[in-house]
Amino acid sequence: MSQGGKLEPMTFERATDLNGIYSAFGPEPLDASQLPEFYSDALNVCRNNNLYRRMCGDLVRSADRRLFFKGVLYGNRGTGKSTEINRLLDSADVKRSFVPVRIDATSDLNVRSFSIVDFLMVMIPNLIESCEAKCKEVGVAFHEAGTMLRDLRATLAPFFPVLQDKVQTGSTADAGVELNLMQLAKASVRIGTQRKVDLANETQGLAELGRALDRYVGAIIAHLPSHQFLIVGENFDREQVSREMLANTFIEFSGIFRDLRLHLLFTLPVPFVNAHKASIPFRRENQYPIYDIPVCDALHRTDPSGTKALRSLITKRADLALFDDSALDLLIRASGGDLSRLFSTIQMSADMAYYRHADDPATEARVLFPDARRIVLEQLGMFRQEMGVDPDDPDDAPWSDKRDRLRAIYEQAPDADVPNPVLYHLLRRRAVLYFNGRGRYGIHPLAAEMLREQLDGRDATFRYKGGGLELPDLEQ
Repeated sequence: MSQGGKLEPMTFERATDLNGIYSAFGPEPLDASQLPEFYSDALNVCRNNNLYRRMCGDLVRSADRRLFFKGVLYGNRGTGKSTEINRLLDSADVKRSFVPVRIDATSDLNVRSFSIVDFLMVMIPNLIESCEAKCKEVGVAFHEAGTMLRDLRATLAPFFPVLQDKVQTGSTADAGVELNLMQLAKASVRIGTQRKVDLANETQGLAELGRALDRYVGAIIAHLPSHQFLIVGENFDREQVSREMLANTFIEFSGIFRDLRLHLLFTLPVPFVNAHKASIPFRRENQYPIYDIPVCDALHRTDPSGTKALRSLITKRADLALFDDSALDLLIRASGGDLSRLFSTIQMSADMAYYRHADDPATEARVLFPDARRIVLEQLGMFRQEMGVDPDDPDDAPWSDKRDRLRAIYEQAPDADVPNPVLYHLLRRRAVLYFNGRGRYGIHPLAAEMLREQLDGRDATFRYKGGGLELPDLEQ
């Protein structure tokens, strides 16, 4: 365990046998030490939008022009956004001039109830911590950290009344007490049940937070004049984060982000960005799509460039001799280009192969087609369940509406890519994919398989044209 209770980055080794596949295809994003050996630029070549160069160049140019970079990276789950952010932060130009302050919506906030207030309450202590750490690194004194934290108590109290009671007996200048206050404040934000927001006073409280934040930023800039701070907000595109919370944070209070004397880079959902490009606090020229990798083209044929890019990625992590070609083709197709699904199905297929070989050593010690097929069919069954109505989401659409939108996208209806709540749900559940070029939408091969199952031969107006799993024994 690392400091702060977070897990150390997973150790990667290229798999040379079935037993090594599980760790080689872990879901964790690559960190700076792993990028040289395991990162595959083939995905960026396939996407053909110079994502890394654009983000890095725009960030550095903004700082050089004394402007504050306000950027958003948007793409579906499993496209490698966190790895691309790690690449950006590992750039020599960025490391030389910027101090990153990372805030994760899933671990630093309560994804079910956070607001702009909660975000600022996490960001302020994180800024102080990052400033203090950087000052120590470069040999600069930062004595104001304790004062800032004591000032923070009065700012937090209107939103976390319980905090005032818990720290009242420890109100001293002792640094340990102040650090305990900071950790308690951030923990309270994650719990999310202690904040009692009085809507009548929220605007006044936000103004006070804004003024306090401006004081903190001013003090930080004064201590590190040769560095600038980059706030990186990650996992705000997760399905658990509701549209209402995103709208409240990034549209209703967009002015707070625009006025921050800090550089910003956030990850947000594709349909949210597309629907609110002019309203969110991120400049249009700094809105960066990260596309899915196509395994099928617009005519539902195998896409050779996408499958080649995914094979190149797999080669970085494992010896391809560990996979029968037909098994690897099926795993790539069933992933739909979703790297998370690709990695997990590879792991599970390797487990099936390992158990098979352990039970019958005369069989091959590699992933064969039946191993992959078993896992893919299991994934298809789970995918069907995921397409149902979420009982905890009152805005979820019934399957009939989702099926109609999937069909419209499959048949390339002219209005199929216009955002609406149904498309929003399908994108976040990875039934709909987002490709480069014109920002084309397509449907996942598992979703195409569901359309084939339910409509082909049953609805005279529907014709299946491919794009599913293409397993002969599944055809009706």
